Amino acid sequence: MFRFLRRFLKVEEDEQARLQDRFQHFRHLLEANNQALEIMADMEEKLSGDFLFDTGYLYNQSRNLGEQVSRMAAELNGLTGNQYPELPRICQKLLEEMQQELAKVPGIPETPYVLPLAALHRDLAPAVGSKMANLGEIRRHLGFTVPEGFATTAAAYKHFMEASDLSQVLKDRLAQAPLKDLESLEAASREVQALVRQAPLPPDLEDALQKAAGMLPGSWVAVRSSAVGEDTDFSFAGQFATLLNVDVARLPEHYKEIVASKFTARAIFYWKYQGFSIEELPMAVGCLAMIPSRASGVMFSTDPHDPEAGNIMITAVWGLGKYVVDGRVSPDIFVVSRDNGHPVKERRVAAKSKALACRPEGETVEIDVPPDRVQTPALTDAQVQALAEAALALEKHFKGPQDVEWAVDEAGRIVILQSRPLRVSAPLAAPRERYEPSAPPLLTYGIRAVGGAAAGRVHLFSHDQEVANIPPGAVVVARQPSARLVLVMDRISAIITEVGSPTDHMTILAREFRIPTLVEVGGATKVLHPGQLVTVDADEARVYPGLVAELLRRQPKTDEELHRAPVFQKLKRILKLAAPLNLLDPESPDFMAGNCRTFHDITRFCHEKAMDAMFFPDIDRALKSDAVTRLKTDLPLNLFILDLGGGLRVSGKPQVEEEDVICRPFRALLRGFHHPQVRWAGMVAPDLKGFISVWANTMYDLGKAERGLGGKSFAIITHNYLNFNSRLGYHFGLVDAYISEERNDNYISFQFKGGAANITRRERRAKMLLEILDDLGFKAQAKGDLVQGRLVKYSLMETEETMELVGLLIAFVRQLDLALASDAVAERCIRAFKKEDYGLACLRPEG
Repeated sequence: MFRFLRRFLKVEEDEQARLQDRFQHFRHLLEANNQALEIMADMEEKLSGDFLFDTGYLYNQSRNLGEQVSRMAAELNGLTGNQYPELPRICQKLLEEMQQELAKVPGIPETPYVLPLAALHRDLAPAVGSKMANLGEIRRHLGFTVPEGFATTAAAYKHFMEASDLSQVLKDRLAQAPLKDLESLEAASREVQALVRQAPLPPDLEDALQKAAGMLPGSWVAVRSSAVGEDTDFSFAGQFATLLNVDVARLPEHYKEIVASKFTARAIFYWKYQGFSIEELPMAVGCLAMIPSRASGVMFSTDPHDPEAGNIMITAVWGLGKYVVDGRVSPDIFVVSRDNGHPVKERRVAAKSKALACRPEGETVEIDVPPDRVQTPALTDAQVQALAEAALALEKHFKGPQDVEWAVDEAGRIVILQSRPLRVSAPLAAPRERYEPSAPPLLTYGIRAVGGAAAGRVHLFSHDQEVANIPPGAVVVARQPSARLVLVMDRISAIITEVGSPTDHMTILAREFRIPTLVEVGGATKVLHPGQLVTVDADEARVYPGLVAELLRRQPKTDEELHRAPVFQKLKRILKLAAPLNLLDPESPDFMAGNCRTFHDITRFCHEKAMDAMFFPDIDRALKSDAVTRLKTDLPLNLFILDLGGGLRVSGKPQVEEEDVICRPFRALLRGFHHPQVRWAGMVAPDLKGFISVWANTMYDLGKAERGLGGKSFAIITHNYLNFNSRLGYHFGLVDAYISEERNDNYISFQFKGGAANITRRERRAKMLLEILDDLGFKAQAKGDLVQGRLVKYSLMETEETMELVGLLIAFVRQLDLALASDAVAERCIRAFKKEDYGLACLRPEG
């Protein structure tokens, strides 16, 4: 009985509020979609190797991506009445898999606690860190002089942490360290480092250290960090301690000092802020025989500020090299050519009055440089030449620019102390000054979506169904982006689209395949011709005729060292859960929520289904809203408007005029209706059914009487949004559009069906509409007499201009099915529209 009474007492839902709620879900979904696509595009861009990033970046971006895609799923269910309940579960599952991937800590190889330098090579970096592994590689394969020494492995670090019960203690203590209170953070750092220094080494590890130390020549050593991941995965290289000229007999104590330096306040802050765990970055330690250096320095195999200049940069000071990296002394600078013979291009000799030297009793001391050497070069010409040769040999072996520490010992020999990847300000490539060929470029504008240069023959791509026809090596030129191009991205050379953005679905895929891509190249489909050989320079946004070999030779070299880094490999694995797009065709029966396997799938699915949900609103229910107002116009439109906010200059009136409309897409549609060539048949009848004549009159009899077959037309609007429904005679038409300054949000959807003529003529009109919509840039299809088209991601101005043409097209095809007696007549109508004969003079007797 209670349910019965509730049913009758229930207050009728306000339809304006219902539609406003739907629209808000729709807008929030579009906002989340843009954010998700931008995040995926940014993560894809990092795979190019041109950017540095760390694990913290992955944590933040993965979390943000999961939040935005989950928001899309929630908004879609709010919009559709929870039609897709499985989507939140799929989002959560993908996010959990991504978090599991992030939480994985690389395993520590099982090795002896100590490995001699002679046994090391770069494949042992997971065991001894890149610093010591590279030094062993240099000794083993390049034959340069390096110090005698050994590495204490990551396995030794793990053993120390576990045997002393430090792992859990440090983890618990650091979990309490506050980030915002730097004083407390410093206190926590001092406490943790003290715990490390006080903890006893396991007897077997201490024994291994003492035995290895006994094999070294001399009594003085350098002990330095070689953390696993340092100089590659993590960005805090150089924060850990280096001990110079210390007593080899106290090696266990020195070892703990290096391990303790992992827990500086700065490192703790970095872990906690970026989401790192204490288990990461196991601390391997290098122990090397001390080199009492006559001169020392650093050299870059490529000038990092001008990698195109072909120079080697060498800096040098007297004594130990610490003063070079600390900046305590201005060093000599030698700019050396990479060419054969390595002539010195520039030599700047500094006044070096101080030097760092080894004390006979241990450790180091600052000394005064003798006056006769203060302004003397720290290197001879022969030593400069030898260092230049070494720099290039190291770069060639490690397959990338190198940052090298070196020393000249008391016997005059060059000793290599370290070689690590050098990060330059731009990819190592040929000169980037603009290429000026003898033949001028065909196109000189556009937006770089994916960089690089490529050549091939032009293939004009008009329809998704034609993707299989794209030949290998083609430069694909299209009106707008298409995600279906992924099917051929393993074989095409470049992509050019007249519209698009660096964050759309196609571009994300193109970036994964590293295909040079230009978007926003207006007019490309008219300037470039099928079969034409062109070279695309995406970096400079230029397209040249023919094959331009100079551009193709200047492709950036891949930073192989960066690509091998664990953080880079982790990004690749994470993107497998995010970026691949499997739901390519919205018309496919497989385009279902349950088939979403990546975050990209979910964004595509949600976007498509949201567009469909807004494209087919319940007009009969909307008409019941008290806020519906009527448009006063001289057009034969019996039109009612529901303003969801910001679409009308005034509100609450039973009737408004066209000047009161401020909805962007609606104003554009009305401008099309008012085109001076449009010949509306008849005026609005007193009973407001004059709009019937638009659809009931035939083009072969302009004087035919009006018929009482029409109905109401309806517009749901906001400032940027329009859903226009026309029920006109025997026809049903829909236009749904959103126009704003955010191009990723912009779209126009069009649908038309029905008519008074027989099915043959109606289908003839459908084919005619299909060709005109294709020419306007829509992705359109016809099924029987039903025509559907969608245009997306054009700029505000382009979308408004196209919307105006849509209004013009609606007027152009009114009851045209009755006039289309043959295919020849349909062709005449198509030609008339393209020639801007919108009044169809070609079909009138006087024409």
